[in-house]
Amino acid sequence: MALAVHTESVLHGMIDSFELPGARLYGVNSGDGIESRPAPCLLAQHPDVYELLESPTSGLARMFDAAAVVTTGWAAPLDENGEVRGAPSEHAQRRRVRLVVLVANSGVASVLRFADEPDDIVTDPGSATGSLAEAIERFWFDPPVDHAVV
Repeated sequence: MALAVHTESVLHGMIDSFELPGARLYGVNSGDGIESRPAPCLLAQHPDVYELLESPTSGLARMFDAAAVVTTGWAAPLDENGEVRGAPSEHAQRRRVRLVVLVANSGVASVLRFADEPDDIVTDPGSATGSLAEAIERFWFDPPVDHAVV
């Protein structure tokens, strides 16, 4: 979680937007401590986060200690069943959000910020579920797919 929070903080200083044209993939090294951690290295970006994670060039992230995926979009409050009714972008209480998901051999952690409260963060030490969480798990932990033509 500490590496995810540090990485998100560095990216927050680098990315002055809550409306990116697509998802971004960064390589991240853990370093010897907070002071010695290098800045995340931008490896790729794509309008679709799932295609970004499946791209052969995204395999470059494995040269680093961890990978960080950055996305922006709309978030809406959950109902009593823990779900969002309808599209978050159409909800009356929608909020712009930037999500940073960090994945390393030790697991997945995420940090998000809302545009209307940019000084506050919300963290998740790996309990997220859903299609993005599954895609990130596959991206890091499944063996790479060989795209060579035989």
